[in-house]
Amino acid sequence: PMPRAVGFDHDAIRIFQEIGVAEALGPHVEPFREGIYSGADRQTIQHVRHMPPPYPLTWPPHFTCDQPGVEGVVRKAIAKMPSVSTHLGWELRSFKDLGESVQLKLTDSEGLPQSLQARYLIGCDGGASFVRRQLGVGVENLDYDHPWVVVDVKVEPEHLDRLPSYNVQFCEPERPSTYICCPGNHRRWEFMTLPGEASEGAVEPERLWRLLSRWLKPGEATIWRAAAYRFHALVANPWQVGHVLLAGDSAHMTPPFLGQGMCQGLRDAGNLAWKLADVLQRRAPASLLDTYSAERRPHVTETTRIAKELGRIISERDPVRARQRDAAILAENGGQPRLLIRQNLIPELRHGLIAIGEPLAGRVFPQPRVEVADQADLLFDDLYGPAWRWIIDAQCVDGHDALANLARALGLSIVVVHPPGTARPHDELGIRHAVDLSGTMRSYWEAAGVQAALVRPDHIIYGAAADPSGAERVLAAFAASPARHTEHCNRP
Repeated sequence: PMPRAVGFDHDAIRIFQEIGVAEALGPHVEPFREGIYSGADRQTIQHVRHMPPPYPLTWPPHFTCDQPGVEGVVRKAIAKMPSVSTHLGWELRSFKDLGESVQLKLTDSEGLPQSLQARYLIGCDGGASFVRRQLGVGVENLDYDHPWVVVDVKVEPEHLDRLPSYNVQFCEPERPSTYICCPGNHRRWEFMTLPGEASEGAVEPERLWRLLSRWLKPGEATIWRAAAYRFHALVANPWQVGHVLLAGDSAHMTPPFLGQGMCQGLRDAGNLAWKLADVLQRRAPASLLDTYSAERRPHVTETTRIAKELGRIISERDPVRARQRDAAILAENGGQPRLLIRQNLIPELRHGLIAIGEPLAGRVFPQPRVEVADQADLLFDDLYGPAWRWIIDAQCVDGHDALANLARALGLSIVVVHPPGTARPHDELGIRHAVDLSGTMRSYWEAAGVQAALVRPDHIIYGAAADPSGAERVLAAFAASPARHTEHCNRP
């Protein structure tokens, strides 16, 4: 019932789109506002902005959210899924990997013993993960460990205009803090805990109002949630032991300065879900799951290090060093605040199930709005859902027939994308045709100098090709990958 995460990126709402709830999230989300870093003397030292439209995934690049509302929408959708059973109030007591399955001992909501057996166990049970501890898995400390107080308030409407209409990182050595505009009248502050102050447990209202006094006083807002805890930068190693895997905060914890806590967990889920489906449905061997941690762990580590470095800018407590920091940032930019494009800070995938060395490998494929033969306006992902797709630029100089024939032999879904203004084309046998309404994809092809791309079910580009020989290399690499090794996938 309480807010914890307050933001996620456009690749995360793409996952919500995949399970059919993105539109229903509307009342509980807003586009994330741009922000500034305010220095030791309250001057702006850094701007954080979004990429300009048209947005590559159609969705705004970052959202702020009311997490209880988002969870309510997701739980309603899950309740309608015949493949999911939900057991609220159950507790895992022990588990044992039997080699081909995992045996679980639990207690139900009434405290009665229960037993389950599953092919795989995914420990998504938070930063203090029971599953991780039972596996004996350690964590790598990325060297950020500071206590903070997080305060969520509901501001009385007549006082909202007194508050900043944008997000602010107050990089002030006397009390580093953060201000975030959340949906509606929800605002969040995060305050670094100073030496001598309680760093864990309950936070007294008097202390909260002292922290908030620069902006609000009692009667002008209602405290919704307050928590004192430590911001960590931790990554578990390994993420898989036999048939047991870790995801979300069980596998990693990041300081919040890049807004990636919820995003990291959602990316874990998006990466793992299709791989589990392929293994369980015998479309791929169990070794496909090895690529989950091979991809996600380095990506999480790199993203967390970036968040940590932003945190170091904010968290400087020494007044002399804080002013030196401000002067250096401004000097590097000709006396002007540094400009950061938020989405450019998120790294691409660099390891795992991608054609390393081929164009665009590891990047997120765009999602424009398109027209197809039988529908005037839909999002590109909705053409196929989570499937491997061979996507071809209709304007490629060598034509698309040869490129399509290479992919057809591998059983791939094939889409030919046409530029804006093209008359709505009819589909061919085994090939869908789509008109890119915004020209987003056309610009993408031209900037990368490619004609076709192989895209994974989680919308990561496996590899792209500038010509037929490049297409042959990408498709040959895919054919030899764990995603296509099916000869040992006949286990029940």
